[in-house]
Amino acid sequence: MKKIRLQLAPEIEFKMEIEVPGIDPDTRDYDVQQQKVEVYQAFLARLQKAFPEGFVIHTFEFGIDRGWHEELKKQS
Repeated sequence: MKKIRLQLAPEIEFKMEIEVPGIDPDTRDYDVQQQKVEVYQAFLARLQKAFPEGFVIHTFEFGIDRGWHEELKKQS
């Protein structure tokens, strides 16, 4: 069976935990958003491992997740 190439364009929310110097769970969301470069680089590294064929990010927004999903917490 031959492989086909697909293009996916979903609207998705990703959850991830990373360490950012000077930032903790009680930090204001605005202060976290000032660390866009660090967050974006960590996100890209994970996506590149998952999708080595390539991807395009059209928009990128993030903020502290104050309601970490229980099903994701159990998996980690």
